[in-house]
Amino acid sequence: MHPSLRTPLCDLLGIRYPIVQAGMGYVARADLCAAVSAAGGLGVIGAASLTAAELRDEIRKVRRLTDRPFGVDILARLGGAG
Repeated sequence: MHPSLRTPLCDLLGIRYPIVQAGMGYVARADLCAAVSAAGGLGVIGAASLTAAELRDEIRKVRRLTDRPFGVDILARLGGAG
């Protein structure tokens, strides 16, 4: 690997390449997340449209597909915010 591809982010997240997949609401599910993580980046599940049960299932699926680090993009809504 070229030395410039190794960054502090790689060390912090335990990934090979400084690539973080966006948690794109309706398309970033377990299969994409696991593929990105397995390839050396940080895969991310987009949880915006998922129920708690669906998110739990997606997380379990990623864990079955890869042992690499991954993330979950959760949208937090603030009360009273427009």
